[in-house]
Amino acid sequence: MRYAVSMPERLVFIVLTTVLSVVASSGEAGAQQTAAQAGPAAATFAQAVQLHDSGKFTDAIPLFKQAIAQGFQPVNQARVRLARAYARAGNAESALVELETLAAAGFANTAVLPMPDLDSLRAMTRFKAFEQKVNANAHPCAADPRFHTFDFWIGEWDVQPTAAARGPIGSGATSIVEAQLEGCVIQENWLPIGGVGAGKSFNTFNTVTKQWEQYYVDSRGTITLYKGTFHEDGNLYYEADQFGSSNKIRMTFFNQGPTQVRQLGHISTDGGKTWSVSFDLTYVRKK
Repeated sequence: MRYAVSMPERLVFIVLTTVLSVVASSGEAGAQQTAAQAGPAAATFAQAVQLHDSGKFTDAIPLFKQAIAQGFQPVNQARVRLARAYARAGNAESALVELETLAAAGFANTAVLPMPDLDSLRAMTRFKAFEQKVNANAHPCAADPRFHTFDFWIGEWDVQPTAAARGPIGSGATSIVEAQLEGCVIQENWLPIGGVGAGKSFNTFNTVTKQWEQYYVDSRGTITLYKGTFHEDGNLYYEADQFGSSNKIRMTFFNQGPTQVRQLGHISTDGGKTWSVSFDLTYVRKK
């Protein structure tokens, strides 16, 4: 038996099918939320997309704006579509305003950047600034120079006590220091001779306190949380409470050029009144 479909039902079916098609083709986050909408915002957005995709950019613009006013979610999807429509309609100023508003609000979807609809804007200084801001939003640590002041420690090192006489490369402990999480973390893998006391440290810049922090743990269960800052001499000065005691400890990293780093430790047993050297190591780059 065939079911006769009325015109209103047919229109609703077309709208919902269009929304689902837009979601499937967009690849943007929030697909389930978008597809689940059955209100006027979704219908308006779907109509605008149909006009846009058929080349009727000027006609699509007021409908994208209307969908945003009606509360369409995810709103960034509609704002990107609006900017694309403005660009294709030849209204570069309005397109750039929309894009700049998105970027200022933290927009980080880099998949939007190469879209052909934006090609007419690509050579413009403001669009290049938009690209830079979106990339910075997507990769904040990579874009922030404060996270890279400790990059001089990255590498594979031969570590020996600081002294005038030094053994050949490979005769000391090994330290492998790597950038992790797109530059948000500098991780040391400490491999002492014999393997006893192997450890790892996780170093990052705290954007709230404006300090560097190191969380260190080793195979003996020792845990240390250092906090510190870079001084004008270019060196990093860390300080912490010693694990399992009332002592205070310090650790300073000296940048001695592209192939060498000195790590100097101090300890205080009187609450920080006096300090004595606890270790003095020099890292020489293996590669």
